[in-house]
Amino acid sequence: MSTTTEFFEQLGRRGHEALLQRVSASIRFEITEDGHTVGRVLTIDHGDLRLSANDGPADATLSCSGTELDDLVTGRTSAMSSLLRGGLAVQGDPELVVLAQRLFSQAPLAGSTPQPPTVEKR
Repeated sequence: MSTTTEFFEQLGRRGHEALLQRVSASIRFEITEDGHTVGRVLTIDHGDLRLSANDGPADATLSCSGTELDDLVTGRTSAMSSLLRGGLAVQGDPELVVLAQRLFSQAPLAGSTPQPPTVEKR
């Protein structure tokens, strides 16, 4: 299972996110992977999360490659760094990028837990 698929499945099961208690918005994710685009719409209603494959309107659209999303959800890069590098494109309300970063940083995906540095003893 790809990190992108796992992220969306985990996001769909999350239910409520206390960090987004004050937010009512919708974010469309357009992820290009293997030559095709997968779209998901995340609706946030005062912290309650609902994920759908809906093509309806959204307050913001975040577009990136599957590889870029992997880097975002595993913490190898931040949404702001990705945006500045051009790896992440945003249409609509740019403030929602900051909110999306909260979702990425809270995603406990398999294999994404940073390992502590190894210390060599002499």
